[in-house]
Amino acid sequence: MKFHIVSHTHWDREWHKTFEEYRVKLVRVIDDLLDLLENNEDYKSFMIDGQTIVLEDYLEIRPENRYRLSKLIKEKRIIVGPWYIQPDEFIPSGESLIRNLLIGIKIGKKFGSVMEIGYLPDSFGQSACIPQILSGFGINDSIVWRGISDEDIKTREFWWYGLDGSKVLNHYLPLGYENAKWLSLNNERNEEVIKANIKAQEPLTSTGQILMLCGYDQREPNPDLPEIIKRLNERYEDKGYKFVFSSLEEYVKEIRKEIRKSDKKLDEISGEFRKGKHMRVHASIGATRLDIKKLNFELQSLYEKYVEPIYSLTLLWGFRYDNSLINKGWKYIIQNQAHDSICNVCTDETHDEMKIRYNKAKQIGNTLISDRLQEFCTKIRLDSNKGIPLIIFNTLLRPRKSALEVEVFLENKEFTLLDRFGEIVDYQIISTEEVDLNDFSIESHFVGKNASQKCYRVKFVFIADVNGYGYTTYYIHHKKYINDNKNFILNGDILENEDLLVEINEDGSFNIKDKHSGKIFFNQNVIEESGNAGDEYDYSPPEEDKIIYSKGKKADMEIITNGPIMARLKVIHLLSFPKDTYAKCRCEEMEESIITSYITMYKGIKRVEVKTVIDNKVKNHRIRSLFDSNIEDNIHYADQQFGILKRQNYLKEVEYWKKDNWQEKYYPIYNQHKFVNIYDGEKGIQIMNKGLPQYEIIGKDNPKIALTLLCTTDYMGKQDLVNRPGRRSGLHVKTPKSNMLGKFEAEYAISTINSEMEMNSLAEDYVYPLYSYMPVSIGENDTIIQDEYYPLVINNEYIGTSAIKKSEKGKSLIVRFYNTQNRLIENINIKYDSKIFKDVKIVNLKEEEIEMDEKYEIKNSSIDIKSLNSNEIVTLKFLLD
Repeated sequence: MKFHIVSHTHWDREWHKTFEEYRVKLVRVIDDLLDLLENNEDYKSFMIDGQTIVLEDYLEIRPENRYRLSKLIKEKRIIVGPWYIQPDEFIPSGESLIRNLLIGIKIGKKFGSVMEIGYLPDSFGQSACIPQILSGFGINDSIVWRGISDEDIKTREFWWYGLDGSKVLNHYLPLGYENAKWLSLNNERNEEVIKANIKAQEPLTSTGQILMLCGYDQREPNPDLPEIIKRLNERYEDKGYKFVFSSLEEYVKEIRKEIRKSDKKLDEISGEFRKGKHMRVHASIGATRLDIKKLNFELQSLYEKYVEPIYSLTLLWGFRYDNSLINKGWKYIIQNQAHDSICNVCTDETHDEMKIRYNKAKQIGNTLISDRLQEFCTKIRLDSNKGIPLIIFNTLLRPRKSALEVEVFLENKEFTLLDRFGEIVDYQIISTEEVDLNDFSIESHFVGKNASQKCYRVKFVFIADVNGYGYTTYYIHHKKYINDNKNFILNGDILENEDLLVEINEDGSFNIKDKHSGKIFFNQNVIEESGNAGDEYDYSPPEEDKIIYSKGKKADMEIITNGPIMARLKVIHLLSFPKDTYAKCRCEEMEESIITSYITMYKGIKRVEVKTVIDNKVKNHRIRSLFDSNIEDNIHYADQQFGILKRQNYLKEVEYWKKDNWQEKYYPIYNQHKFVNIYDGEKGIQIMNKGLPQYEIIGKDNPKIALTLLCTTDYMGKQDLVNRPGRRSGLHVKTPKSNMLGKFEAEYAISTINSEMEMNSLAEDYVYPLYSYMPVSIGENDTIIQDEYYPLVINNEYIGTSAIKKSEKGKSLIVRFYNTQNRLIENINIKYDSKIFKDVKIVNLKEEEIEMDEKYEIKNSSIDIKSLNSNEIVTLKFLLD
């Protein structure tokens, strides 16, 4: 057997210490590492955890050491990348994971060398999208730990297939990333380490290669390693063991060589890995600090679906696209997506710093949009005779008819809304308030007090019609609008539009009738509250729980607004919860809590929106919203990073996990992105969300969806949980802010579905609303752009939009989309403006041109794609030069 000993560190940038506290040690570790490598040629290499952010963090303090660092990285004696940070794989969007690699590889190449292995040693489970993301970057091997069990694999090497058919050679770490950390000059200790590795790895290896990772969390290199390896070779020479000072790339190269030599057929496995049999994956971690996870969703969306697509539109007309500023915002977001950070298993101080980074990204993003639109709109040829322009941007690739709530400042509170052809568009006023514009402007000490400018702040709603990626213009005309439509959305306790009929029950829950199928879905949005004796890593009930439901308890109701376009209803629950939860039971003292749900329906929009405001006054509990599916089925569908994933409603391991000594309970609690649904092929119910990543399926063949709205705890780590017996995870550190006392808003929506095609299109329309902008002034001269423009259109509801951005190099537009279905789809057509775009190329995720498949045909401002595989990602480069 050959033992590959790899010297490394696993560097949590923040966790139970803040970033700056850890950086103090980072600077010392890299200072010493530079001296060690420069003065000892026998110390072959040191791997810094497969990430590159440590280089930025170090050089900000030691810029004078850049050359020393670059030289050693170029020589592959310091090994970095390909990631920017070590990510969580489930909560970040697919585009965030792509940018993580794009930024990480770019930094690594500046220093001379990047490790071409998808190294994921500590992510809490493995996402099904990882093989296709790695393959898109030309990375052919992955090395992972958590989530795999012996029920899944026979050997540690296997082909891990993406849902699109792409594959990587995966290398499983049965003992994690610390299996050789105790190697030393002590022979007896070394013998224990070698025996443990042979026992764990020999039955799983098909190549005779044993990987030994000599390192641990925040660990400096072991300077004795060359001598240790020399002694190991002397001690085990008679057994035929060979020990080498190696790297992951050398190890993988040897594995592939042995596989080719033996012509051995490896197992082929696809999908996600989330079993906590041998090591915890913290299956319920998706609900901790939902305030921060919601910020992550909001900032990802801001950059993916607004900043970049809007800047890209202006790029087409010659405006500068500031990649540096946009990527700076992305860096703040991605820094928060490290596996410990975005899973929120950190101290309160660390979580506070995450919020600061999100706020910085928000400030950059919002300022970029407002400044650019103010400049861009002066070049649009707007018709002031029709009224005040209101420009509506669609940042998705497909056409949409979508409800849009707009707030504007007007001289008159009565007006008519016109489309660009002068046709009247129905709208509904939500609120009107008289304000003074002087309150919103700065007064100069040269000029003195500004004159008062009385006007009305008007909030109204209408259904906007946009025909693809781009924008159109509506006009607010100062003429009284007469609407004699008496068909209001809300009548008594019934909300109704063209698709749905919703009956509000006395307890605030509701029943939804699908007007197309006639199917009624009872018991929607029932509030459930239970105790949480768990910690930041895992929800876990007390030994004796007390569960409280809103069902059957009368709720107060109030009409907020009602009309032909929109109705909004306020439902108030006054519920009493135990003030705290302990390991054994819940507190006997009760506290009244107010949970307010705002239920909204729009004309012609197939969904019911809910914004639930929780005034949280108690500690250590969980609040969920329950939705009966009223459908008999044993599977459900959830949105993952790139399309739909089919999952089981019932996991048989729940019956024996404890008896078989699993590290944690295995049950159907999952992470999602935009939606989860239960669909029998003809009808179904779908729950969509804005930044609520966790759900559980309750029931085996008649499933109910439980959407987590709030889950609170008072400690980072605890011992002996019901759902996670034994040792604690993390430290026993108080985290009072993780109890999230105060108000928290959860936003989600419910829709019926009648086809697979509706799943993603309904969710995208809810999650990524249209963007409106009212120009401050109308350009008089040099207006070169029409008041409606659609440079790209994909009229296919199966297609999801991932990115519309400028290329990292050159002057081209990168457009990334994907098949949202977990099956092949056919005949995709893309219309594009061939006057602006000079040519079209297909590129990989690194934005490098690759050969265009015969299934693509380009002619006459049109791209025809014969078919796309299940969940397939396509990246096109539209050349502007």
